[in-house]
Amino acid sequence: MARRFFQSILDQGPDAAEEDWLMGLLSEREATLYAQMSPVDRSHALRSARCPALADDAQRVAAALHDVGKIQAGLGTWARVAATVAGVAQPGVLRGRWADYRDHPRLGAAMLRDAGSAELTVTWAAEHHLSARKSSLPPELAAALAAAD
Repeated sequence: MARRFFQSILDQGPDAAEEDWLMGLLSEREATLYAQMSPVDRSHALRSARCPALADDAQRVAAALHDVGKIQAGLGTWARVAATVAGVAQPGVLRGRWADYRDHPRLGAAMLRDAGSAELTVTWAAEHHLSARKSSLPPELAAALAAAD
C-alpha cells in the first residue's frame, strides 16, 4: 500500500504508446470504462496488464480493469487514503463516495458485466481483494492476477 501511495503521488499518467497497446485488447465498451479511470489508475492498469506472470490477453484485460469500479467514487489520492484508513478503523460506517471507494470491487464487477466483459474480467474485479484461498478462480490464476496487482 505504501508503494502504491508513493506511485500515486509521483505518477504523471500513462504512456500513450502503452495505452494504445492496451486499447487494442479491450472491447469498445471496456475501452470507454478504462478511459474514465483517473490517470493514476490507468497507469496502474497498464503496469498490471504488463505483469510477466500473466499468460494471455484475457488475463491482461482482467488485470487492467480490476479497479474500474473506483470511477464510481471519483476520489483523489488523499481521499482514498482517508477512506481506506476510516474503513479499517470503523468498517460499515462509510457513506457516499467513500463507501463507493471501499465497494469498488463489487461496483466494478457490475460495470464490467454490463459492458459485456469476459467472466474472468468480471470475477477478478469482484474478487481482487480476496485472499487466494477465498477466490473462485483456480489458485494459480488467482496468484498470477494478484501478482499483477
